[in-house]
Amino acid sequence: MSATSDRTVLISGGGIAGLTLAILLKERGWDPSIVEREPTMRSEGYVIDFFGTGWDVAERMGLIGELRKTAYPIDALTYVDRNGNPYHTIPVASVKKALDGKYVYLRRSDLERILFERARSAGVTIRFGTTIASLADNGTHVAVNFADGGMQSFAIVFGAGGVHSRVRELMFGPESRFDRFLGYYVAAFHLDHHHYKLGTSLAICEEPDRSLWVYSLGGTALSALYIFRYHDIGHVPPKDRLPLLKKVYRGAGWVAERILADYPASEPIYFDSVTQIVMPSWSKGRVALLGDACACLTLLAGQGSHLAMAGAYVIATELKRHGGDHKAAFAAYEKFMRPVTVRKQRDAVRIARFFVPSNRSVTPLRRFAVRVFFSRILVGVALKFFGVKSVLARYV
Repeated sequence: MSATSDRTVLISGGGIAGLTLAILLKERGWDPSIVEREPTMRSEGYVIDFFGTGWDVAERMGLIGELRKTAYPIDALTYVDRNGNPYHTIPVASVKKALDGKYVYLRRSDLERILFERARSAGVTIRFGTTIASLADNGTHVAVNFADGGMQSFAIVFGAGGVHSRVRELMFGPESRFDRFLGYYVAAFHLDHHHYKLGTSLAICEEPDRSLWVYSLGGTALSALYIFRYHDIGHVPPKDRLPLLKKVYRGAGWVAERILADYPASEPIYFDSVTQIVMPSWSKGRVALLGDACACLTLLAGQGSHLAMAGAYVIATELKRHGGDHKAAFAAYEKFMRPVTVRKQRDAVRIARFFVPSNRSVTPLRRFAVRVFFSRILVGVALKFFGVKSVLARYV
């Protein structure tokens, strides 16, 4: 019998996917615990625009009030040339109007903090600073050995540790079997104090093979996102990230070099390849994957956090629907989420080209296309391209 009276669940990864799942399982009578390799909640990361599927799940979880209170006062998207001169501006008000006001900007770490506080208040156990050393699924439970010592058994184990998932490595094999490098890297960090004239806009400067997105966080704070085309160099150690960025953006226009010069070398930088994860199956026995661990779209798709929350919602719902039968629940979860993921991964490849222009595409024609695509008349159509409709709209 697949269903069990044991309600213990281990979730590896304290990010958006893992925290959302823990909250939803706790509300449905399970006893979830989270193990997170980082010593504390992450503070580095990038700004996300939150709407569509993510908004749908957050609304069902009663988190909208917290999201609105945390949102940054970004009122326009402005494209600038290498001298900082604007050539197209998109009022955020027009975007919000197209989405019935269900749209905010916040950092990914802000969303994690909101979820963390909800999980903690719900009584979810969260262990920081350790990870899983080994797993053994014996059919009735999963025995887990932790890297800091100790062993515990759980009815179900979930891998929600992102692209570099430890659970996926232990249960399904090395990352190299499933990763699909798209030819780009991203780096993100924030400055609490700056002297640039940003106003309250998101400013975008594009050059061949590299671009810079600078978000005003209000006052003198900003968040910078660097996106560039590069060959596959694998993992970049923290100490090498800032020097590499300075090398890639040498001679770049606007404030790209100045921001890198101002950023303290001792501060952390979010840095990763633009890589998708493609797997033939998302579960094995009593172990299942969710979020970027099994279905990474890439940051440039702009919907990774949305689908992570949706996947968590579907898993929790299916476990309840099937009375705790993990086999039936995992099958239903994958049946619903896989077609959505495959379609959005395909779209993400095209979207990546939009974010990082090539030598041939940085032309007056591209600027004209930007003006048309993000005009007030067509902004609703543009948003559909980026997934304005919740994938859960047809989930019953």
